[in-house]
This record gives sequence, C-alpha cells and structure tokens, in this order.
Amino acid sequence: MLYKPILTSTNLNYYSHFKIFNFLIEDVYLWNITKLVFIISLIISIFIILNLLYSIFRTNRTVDNKKKKVPTFGLLVGNDENKNNVYISEKGLYQNILVTGTIGSGKTSSALYPFTKQLISYNFDNDKKLSFLILDVKGNYYSKVIEFAKALNRLDDVIVIELRRKIYL
Repeated sequence: MLYKPILTSTNLNYYSHFKIFNFLIEDVYLWNITKLVFIISLIISIFIILNLLYSIFRTNRTVDNKKKKVPTFGLLVGNDENKNNVYISEKGLYQNILVTGTIGSGKTSSALYPFTKQLISYNFDNDKKLSFLILDVKGNYYSKVIEFAKALNRLDDVIVIELRRKIYL
C-alpha cells in the first residue's frame, strides 16, 4: 500500500524531489518498465526472505531433533554440562581416538573398559555384532575382554595371540 501511488501513477510530478528519476518522468514507457522491474524484484525478494526463514526454521528443528534422538549406534563417552549423553558416532569410530592421562589416572578403567564393553555388547546376539582388534602390549587387558565376552556368551569370538606363540581360540 505504501507504493500504490507510485505504481498506479503515470508520472511522478508530485515526487519531483527525486531528481535522479527525472528522466523516468519524461518517458512513460521507461517509467512503466521501471515499475515492472520494481514489482519483479519485490516478488523475488519476498521469495528469498521466505526461503531463508524456512531454512533457518528447518535447521533449528533438525538440530533439536538430533539432541533428543539417541543414535542407533554410537559409543557413549559421557555427559556434557547439561547432563545430555555424548556419543561418538559410528562414523567417528573409524577415526582415531586418543585417551590421555598420567600413570594411574584411570584411563583403562574409566575409558577403555567401558568402551570395550559397549562395543562387545552391541548386537551381541545376532549377525550384526561387531568385530575388532585389540592390541594389548602389557598383556593384562585381554582378561577383562574375556570377562565381557563370557558375560555375553561371545567367548567363541575371542582370539588371543601372545608374543610367546601361545594362541588361545
């Protein structure tokens, strides 16, 4: 409604303070083309703004759904500051994971054992169970792996190979 007088007029005599548009006032054809370009640019601008608002709304809604959704497979590593579970996604498990700390700080008991237990437990009762390789340099980790496997009836899946050429199947 603000631009209705301009769009419906055939000239701009009462808008003469817009001196830059004086050449439009003199040519009616050019003035009509200018109004048409204004209308088209207004419609395009409205579509762009609506599309932007829709994409912002859709993105926010998708992020909210991801927060509430528990992943189908992920390694639970702890909680964030809001006490929401934090997972490493399946795709992230194909990357490197580094657990650091000083000697005796609990890296094995608080991180590696729970991670291993989760990985052994995933789909333990069907054909989609996980397979993985654990390198136990010290030779004390495999006993805990065997304990987890025994609890889930996966002991047949564990193969221990020692450097002293002892192989346990």
